[in-house]
Amino acid sequence: MAQAGEDVLIGPARTVLNHLESSIHNPEAASRLGFRGAAVDGRYYLDVFAPLLVQTYGQAWCERGALSIYYLNVVVTGEAIQAVVKRPPAPGAQTRVFARPPDDAAIVTCQGTASLGDHARSELATYDFRLSDDADLRMLKGVKPGKSMGEADAVVAREAQAAEIDAKVINEAGEWHRERSPWGGPIATISSTTSLVFKLFSGSFERISPGIGMPAGMNGAIEVAYLEGPVFLDRPYKVSGEVIGVGQSPKTEYCLWDAKVRDEKGRTVARMRHLQRFLKASSPLYPELSPQDAG
Repeated sequence: MAQAGEDVLIGPARTVLNHLESSIHNPEAASRLGFRGAAVDGRYYLDVFAPLLVQTYGQAWCERGALSIYYLNVVVTGEAIQAVVKRPPAPGAQTRVFARPPDDAAIVTCQGTASLGDHARSELATYDFRLSDDADLRMLKGVKPGKSMGEADAVVAREAQAAEIDAKVINEAGEWHRERSPWGGPIATISSTTSLVFKLFSGSFERISPGIGMPAGMNGAIEVAYLEGPVFLDRPYKVSGEVIGVGQSPKTEYCLWDAKVRDEKGRTVARMRHLQRFLKASSPLYPELSPQDAG
């Protein structure tokens, strides 16, 4: 149960679990790349905010709400985090959110904004990503703003979401996500909505950059916004994406891109903005940075 303070709502501590085997989610590969253990996919941190956002904005958040998050620290499998949502200055107004380890309030795992209806000033809408020309990049060379990432058919399968809930990979879920919801059938969690969008990749980053191979990737930031939500289970959707821009840091190259989720009637029910980071040390295009035997 959430703790209610004068200025904030604080969610219960939830353990996050890794269920992937590739890249930084593999213990050995993660160690070679300098991580302290197998990293948990950042999309699964997002579910810890859901109960607090419904408490803050009501069920309308599942229809017209947004959660906009920038990641600051990696969480390793088996560690716990808790969500914190500041009370909005006025009913329905945008507010600040963050997640932290329950035993160390000084560490911030991720931070950003939550909103209802108007998302124009969200964390990722206003963040300076320091996008740049692609000329000096190796993995993302030739990737220009406006590049289409194509379209894919996708669905959030009820069976698949239930399996992730049972395995506690999805660590915040309720009746709405398993049985009936106020909208009729069960709905997708926040993480399942992001997974729906990620099906655009189909196991390969070549929709972003042909020939990129499979460098280790990690989430830099995610914004999920429902426009005519919620997203339902076992319903067909079409997902499309477009590059906003690219850039680099000392350790990564990154791509900022937007996606839309459309239903059978052609309505955009949700959208997502995502910062995908690629670790330079994991790519053969950066042999001077590659750790020995990194795979």
